[in-house]
Amino acid sequence: MSLRIIGGAARSRRIPSPEEEGVRPTGERVREALFNIWGNAVAGAHVLDLCAGSGAISLEALSRGAAGVLAVEKNPRLCAAMRKNAETLGLAEGFDVRCADVIHEIGRIRAQGLRRFELAFADPPWREEALRRELLEALFTPEPICAHLVMEAPRGVEAKSEVGEARLVRERRYGDTCLLFYEAEPAGISGDASE
Repeated sequence: MSLRIIGGAARSRRIPSPEEEGVRPTGERVREALFNIWGNAVAGAHVLDLCAGSGAISLEALSRGAAGVLAVEKNPRLCAAMRKNAETLGLAEGFDVRCADVIHEIGRIRAQGLRRFELAFADPPWREEALRRELLEALFTPEPICAHLVMEAPRGVEAKSEVGEARLVRERRYGDTCLLFYEAEPAGISGDASE
């Protein structure tokens, strides 16, 4: 099994799909819809990829011209695979992979005073509802560390409509998958995709 990069410099190239138990890479249709919605906002953006898993979102963003991607994943084997795949695709420049607990790492990012990310994506394990809530709080309070967040969740999830300064502005459903779009400031993102 493999995952295909959909657009940009590495378009149509493939990376191995992780064989780790419990890993559920974001499907190609969902990734394509996400990047259609983000559109031109990806080029030159600093992107945060949380619970990064296969790294498909990170690599897609780099392929499409992101200025840099910081990926956080706690599984060391997945982190090593992401780094290797980035090298293979020629996308290693600007790719920072951190092997750590996601909530702890967000705290470190805040403490380091890193620049705010324009775009963020989070795909926590679907059954971990408490982690979804923790992630939203960690990202948006006391002040946002990202301007726009997309969280992947199971269809039918009850989404929190407000977190700190951030608001849930749209939901998109693709089969069993739901994408939740949060904004901490007015969007310069106007693309859309059919449900």
